[in-house]
Amino acid sequence: MILGNLIKLSDMIVRKGVESASAFKLFLCYIPYLLEFSLPLSILLATLLTMGRASAENEIISLKTSGVSLFKILSLFLVLGLITSLLSIILQDRIIPQAHFASRKIVKKIAKDNPLSFIEPGVFIDEFKDFVLFTRDVEENTLRKVFIYELKEDSPNLIYAEKGDFVVEKEILKIKLQDGFIEGPQMQYRIHFKTHFMHLPIEKKENSVSKKPADMTLKELEEEINALRKRDLDPLPLEAEFHKKISISFSSLVFVLLGFGAGGLVKHREKSINFGICFLSALGYYLLSLLGETLVLKKILPVCLGIWLANLILLTIGVALTLKICKS
Repeated sequence: MILGNLIKLSDMIVRKGVESASAFKLFLCYIPYLLEFSLPLSILLATLLTMGRASAENEIISLKTSGVSLFKILSLFLVLGLITSLLSIILQDRIIPQAHFASRKIVKKIAKDNPLSFIEPGVFIDEFKDFVLFTRDVEENTLRKVFIYELKEDSPNLIYAEKGDFVVEKEILKIKLQDGFIEGPQMQYRIHFKTHFMHLPIEKKENSVSKKPADMTLKELEEEINALRKRDLDPLPLEAEFHKKISISFSSLVFVLLGFGAGGLVKHREKSINFGICFLSALGYYLLSLLGETLVLKKILPVCLGIWLANLILLTIGVALTLKICKS
């Protein structure tokens, strides 16, 4: 995981002429973010190796014969998983947001000569006079899934477009929106369009960096969600991020159950087999996480179900495998 970031940083230094000090600071900011993935995976691998070796050497049978219940052994693993999950909450709530925000400020400083740098995906951008802009993705000078809220005294008008090509000229964001609609106050009407042009006056503060949902603590996310609701804006991306931080934290506990059951059934001490199980479990978890988040953002599933989808599915599998080895 670290090597992937080192390649990017080396490219910044060699090809783009970024100062080594700035690149090193950026590298340090990436390390807490990598712990978000490496902690749950290390817990899963450790559980698989422990249970796989114990099962292969018949230590599980010996413990059962001695009258030691597997549930008692499992409780020790669960305590370890719970402690790791609680530490992960601190990591997700405090350390990772600060490191992520610090890395963005460094990148902002590196790219300070770029007038378009303040447009970032996943952020409610209020750098415009009487407008708030939100976009799912940015590719060079093209926005994808664009939401523009025109602020009024009563309620905002919503302008949505699948795509928007933009340029910045004299502190004005000129944007060509395509394939969207304009929704009136209180949803009184909706006008669909193929092409729509807008000029958004920029009121950008010098060197300002807006916090993305990933940069916010749980308390900040909750406050921002309440503030958006008061302005009649949809806080769904922030709600998804709020639940995501908590669900990832408790993935360690889920992986303990999964590793306990899988390790007890596979009965292999070889590290290669356990690494393979760990890789497949991690791949399944993060694919399910992406699927759940997508379904939430498309409003197909509620936040509390979609974001926790991966945890719920793997928890069910882990409980089933654990019950199987306890009964065998």
